[in-house]
Amino acid sequence: MKIKCLLVMPGKEVQKVRIPANIKFIKALIGKNLLNIKANENNIIIANQNAKNDEFNRLFGGYILYGTFIVVSIKKNRRISMKKKDIIRFSNIFKLSKHQKKIEKFKDEFLEEYYYRQRKNKQKNRKHNKEQIFKNAA
Repeated sequence: MKIKCLLVMPGKEVQKVRIPANIKFIKALIGKNLLNIKANENNIIIANQNAKNDEFNRLFGGYILYGTFIVVSIKKNRRISMKKKDIIRFSNIFKLSKHQKKIEKFKDEFLEEYYYRQRKNKQKNRKHNKEQIFKNAA
C-alpha cells in the first residue's frame, strides 16, 4: 500500500510523494536508526537519528532536523496517507525560504564551535606530545 507524505531534503523544497508504507522502504530512504517526532496528534516526522551534523535541514519545535526526513499521518499506530489540509499546512511550515536564513546561522555557529574545539584539541595534543618526548628523553 502506498501513502501520500511529504519528503523534506536538505537545501530543497518540500515534495509531496507517494511511498510504500512499510518500514523497510522508509529505512532505505532515510536511514536505519529512525527517530519519530510527534508533530501533532495525527502526524509524525520520521528522521534519521544518525544523520550527519553538517546536514542541517529544518527547524521544528526546538529541534534541529538533520538530513532527509518525511512527514506522515498516523492512525492507530499505522502510517496512513496525509490529508490535503495537512499537506498544505506542513508544506508551509517546512518551506525552504522560511528556514534557509535560520539554518545558515546555525550552520555558521556550529562550524565555528567545531573548529574552535578542533584547535583546542590540537593545542592540547601538542602540549601532551611535548611532555611525553621530554619524559622519554629523561
